[in-house]
Amino acid sequence: MKNIKNINLPNLSGRAIAFTGLLFSSLLLANPAFAQSNGPGNALHAAYPSTANCITTSSYAGVTNTCGYPVLVVGSLQVATGWHSTSVSIYGNNSNCQFLSTNGVGNGSNLGPVTYTLSGPKTWQTLNTSSIYVWDWSPLIVRCSLESGGIIGSFTAI
Repeated sequence: MKNIKNINLPNLSGRAIAFTGLLFSSLLLANPAFAQSNGPGNALHAAYPSTANCITTSSYAGVTNTCGYPVLVVGSLQVATGWHSTSVSIYGNNSNCQFLSTNGVGNGSNLGPVTYTLSGPKTWQTLNTSSIYVWDWSPLIVRCSLESGGIIGSFTAI
């Protein structure tokens, strides 16, 4: 305990305190976790435990609904504060996805539009799910109603 010095904050200049705060916040923003913008399909999971056995991982990191009915799947991305264009790579013809973010203050949130796959034969599609504002202290959340036999390959926020 001899080598510990007591630092008296009033002796530090305002500039030193501001610089220390700026340095600390820039280190947080440079964190690679905030740069994440693409999530593999297998980062999604069933929203309800009763349907967890319906979701399987494919060989290319996508998720497939193996049940005979639609299943709600959810996942998240940690991205920097600001507006982000979002999309989902999906195989299907009767599924939909939506992105949302929360601000953590008074349960406020931003909801993106619900975007549906095109009807017709099942095909790989990119659902452009609009842009959404995200705060860096709260993840960007994606939720999809995945049809029977549907596959989600990835989800993205740019």
